[in-house]
Amino acid sequence: MFARLRASAPFLLLFISCSFATISDNFKSYLDEKFGPGVGEAVARTDVGGGGSYGGGSHKGGTPTERQPVIIVHGITNNAGNFAKIAEHFISKGYSTEEVYGTTYGDSGKTNVLFVTMDCSYVKHIRMFIQAVASFTGSKVDVLGFSMGSPIARKAILGGACVDTGEQLGPPLTDLVDSFVGVAGANFGSFLCFVPFGSCNMVNGMNCYSRYLADINARTRYEGSHIYDILHRRR
Repeated sequence: MFARLRASAPFLLLFISCSFATISDNFKSYLDEKFGPGVGEAVARTDVGGGGSYGGGSHKGGTPTERQPVIIVHGITNNAGNFAKIAEHFISKGYSTEEVYGTTYGDSGKTNVLFVTMDCSYVKHIRMFIQAVASFTGSKVDVLGFSMGSPIARKAILGGACVDTGEQLGPPLTDLVDSFVGVAGANFGSFLCFVPFGSCNMVNGMNCYSRYLADINARTRYEGSHIYDILHRRR
């Protein structure tokens, strides 16, 4: 489960913004060596500019980190850098840059929010990232999925066939995940979906009755050893 957060020296915050610009060189090199040429750049997402990814620090690949690593999966039309404040919070409480990870799926907001769907390519990207971080750190991981990032991460862990392309992802990654936390996740659809179109389509959209949501909700307890959901109830 999440390691107990501990206070760290305030001066470390001076280096945080630079640390969350992209993944470290040694993590990138490890990805290329372990998973194939070009994988490091695919994870780094330098094509979206600063904040395309973060994580790795000076860690030696394949060896355990002091704390269990945390993977942050961003929400719709965002990139990893948009959630740097969350990563900074972990750093300020005792985690290191070797233990907090993020990458960008999608085009970082270029596509209008009305047309963003839960594409198989996004799921494959996050699935590979979970496997990569677990391998690099020699550890199970904790996953935080925000907004659309929650159902994206859930399908990445579940595996099986993508509903939009039919591609086979492989078996569940349950054994790689200790704690899964969904934060305001669109796990059962969006209340804004009035018309089954674009982001609300019936295949891989956030319509309550889409095939994608039916798929990830047909099974339970696969997201990890410990599963949490953080919601906000309107009064």
